[in-house]
Amino acid sequence: MMKQTDIFNDESLQNDIQDLVAIEQAMIRKTYPLPNLDKELEKIVGKENSDAEEPVKHQYPMMRMLMSALMGAAAMLAIVFVWQWVSSRQTIDGATGNRITQNVSSEQDMTMLQTADGEMITLTLADGTEVKLNSNSKITYPHCFKGAERMVHLEGEAFFKVRHDSKRPFVVDAGGVLTKDLGTSFNIKAYQGSDCKVTLVEGKVEVLAKNSQHKPVTLNPGQQYSLSAKETVSGQIINVNTDETTAWADGVLYYHDQTLEYILDNLAAYYQSKVVFRNPAVKTKHLDFSADKSGSIEDAIELLNNLGVAKVSFKGNTIYIE
Repeated sequence: MMKQTDIFNDESLQNDIQDLVAIEQAMIRKTYPLPNLDKELEKIVGKENSDAEEPVKHQYPMMRMLMSALMGAAAMLAIVFVWQWVSSRQTIDGATGNRITQNVSSEQDMTMLQTADGEMITLTLADGTEVKLNSNSKITYPHCFKGAERMVHLEGEAFFKVRHDSKRPFVVDAGGVLTKDLGTSFNIKAYQGSDCKVTLVEGKVEVLAKNSQHKPVTLNPGQQYSLSAKETVSGQIINVNTDETTAWADGVLYYHDQTLEYILDNLAAYYQSKVVFRNPAVKTKHLDFSADKSGSIEDAIELLNNLGVAKVSFKGNTIYIE
């Protein structure tokens, strides 16, 4: 007959329990469904009791204590599993395969992603909003949106395809401008020290300079709101070609009626190179130009030379223009 303490002292029973816990932990690692601890433990203890000459009624309170302890341990393991799963989702690699700089603040429950030169990533926020982050850009956002607004902070350039929620508007804080989604896809370019430009592709957005006392301005598709880095109170609205503005999100370097100097400065920044104009007269020449972002700088220079505007060469990480 098994005594009260036999449940804890029986070596065979202890081994069975340890095996059960080990199986549970292995399944956690493999993300398989967890076993039913109550049923499995009853089987183990029941097997031991079946060998006894007569049942002992007062064993059951002790068994319930053991089962409660194991269930508590299982709950703790489940919490650890969920935490590890969430933590594993914080490591994101960019389109180039390089690791993205990331800082996580447990106090504010915020994540910061930053791209390097020539790097672009696509991420999906907790609400289903899709964000394409251009090179040399930084976005800060919460793990889970709470409160009346879904706010993110941007420095650089990003294209947003927002999952609309009329009860909780999506707001982007960038370059001194607040952009509120009204069911849209839009592009924001707000690099540090440069003008902030909000371009609406679809739907509607409201934009407002943070230092402004005026009412928000509503943009229609094809319109761009521009706030000068020096003028932080009111901006201007113009009509633009949205294909040109958002080409980068489709993996294309695209320039329409831009100066050669502007184009080469952008290419140099993208490919982490320098520019030297040996013939300054060609700086102000206007042209249309496009190149695949996944191509090399030599590919881009070859395309430029095909236009016949100037003689462009590349040597020692420097672009030379004759």
